[in-house]
Amino acid sequence: MSIQGALITAASSLDMEQRQANVIAGNIANASTPGYVTESLPQLEQVSGNQSTGVMAGTLQRLGNETAEATANQASGQQAYSQAMVSSLTNYTQVLGQPTDSYSLPEQMSAFNEALTNLSASPSDASLQSGAVTAAQSLVSTFHGLSSAIASGREQADETIGGDVTTVNQTLDQLAQNQAALQNASANGEPTASYLDTQDQLVTTLSQYLPVKVEQSSNNAITVTTDGGTILYDGTAHQLSFTRTPNIPSQLQVTADPANGYSGGLSAVTVDGEPIAMSQSGDIAAQLQLRDVTLPAFGQQLDQLAGNTITAFQQADPTVSSGQTGIFTNAGAAVDPNDPAQIPGLAANIAINASVDPLQGGQASGIVNGAQASGQTTETGDNSTVLAFMQAMNTSQSYSTATGLAGSMTLTNAVAQIAGQQQDTLTTWTANNTARTTQAQSAQTALSNATGVNVDDELQRLITVQASYAATTQVIQAATKMFDELTQMSVA
Repeated sequence: MSIQGALITAASSLDMEQRQANVIAGNIANASTPGYVTESLPQLEQVSGNQSTGVMAGTLQRLGNETAEATANQASGQQAYSQAMVSSLTNYTQVLGQPTDSYSLPEQMSAFNEALTNLSASPSDASLQSGAVTAAQSLVSTFHGLSSAIASGREQADETIGGDVTTVNQTLDQLAQNQAALQNASANGEPTASYLDTQDQLVTTLSQYLPVKVEQSSNNAITVTTDGGTILYDGTAHQLSFTRTPNIPSQLQVTADPANGYSGGLSAVTVDGEPIAMSQSGDIAAQLQLRDVTLPAFGQQLDQLAGNTITAFQQADPTVSSGQTGIFTNAGAAVDPNDPAQIPGLAANIAINASVDPLQGGQASGIVNGAQASGQTTETGDNSTVLAFMQAMNTSQSYSTATGLAGSMTLTNAVAQIAGQQQDTLTTWTANNTARTTQAQSAQTALSNATGVNVDDELQRLITVQASYAATTQVIQAATKMFDELTQMSVA
């Protein structure tokens, strides 16, 4: 090789090493940048006339890993789903309480039963009569509080869905803009790594809300769908549609059909006019599950319990005829135990009969004499009605097994089973969330190991580049010296 050829080759090597140093510096600087993928600059041989004339830089590459990215996004979506379930159920079970908490439904039912037991021993005692009515009022208030907590949880889920849909639509718009810029850069031969980084970040954001799949095609084009096949982006952003419902009545408790986007009379999440198809992953699916399935099922259990509480005291009260109200009412009305259509909303509407409520102009002695005993001559010393009430609380009644309850239980057993099942739902999701959080962290670590910047490795690469740069410099110095000596010889 000629001295001139050596100088040209060495100069190209210096340029290449400088470019490599810049890439490595960029990797190190972005080591903590979310979504950044390690970049690498291939070194190619430069050839002219079948002869090597040095080295040149290839196209800047991202060391991505599609499989690891998809796994991490899937795990992240699963964790987002379980976290949403835990957050909502925690809020509800704080109102529900543990079975031994004084404000819990089992304790309130037990306190009412105890008040009736005390009253049965001294039925003419006015303070015990008032105490029993007060215990009944507390039981009713507990039903109301739980029903309100369920309604609040469903309304919060509905509101969250609306916010999630807005975020997803904004992310899809950003994805469309980024894809346009990516295609333009690719067509002009410009670097695309930063656009691909942004693309990955946007897909990761989407996976928090929806289970997404990404299919790569030529020229860096992508198609993004849900795992159920709903197209979200195919060169055009397909926006999600959703209408919020600020107030969800407690009567709206029909378990939703997943085939219809989980909507049970409320707005479904749709794309291009069709319910979005997806598995139970991501925050939107969790909020739909809470709004349309899990919390309504809790409400149905409470409504059945409230209905059986009302009818048990209607049927046990010797003063109550068909169609008349007992100690407990449905907002002032009787409940027909043979009409399932009356059940929805009873936990919100159960009330104390005005005839036994001094606050409503009634008399507490009605809890001894009977709810319809006003104006009758029943003796308050007779405890037979109170004993009948106590017996009613320990008589089995029917429950729908569709909500997971046993088909036949006493009020005491039913309230314990309902509270236990609802607390167990949180326990189960808490355990699931712990496991999914670990899985998500492991998947993210695997992704980081596969695509993230290892600063130690980059520093080792930088040392190698610096050594190569120094060696190339020495080659140039030696060639220059030789060239100078030859020049001097020719002059002489």
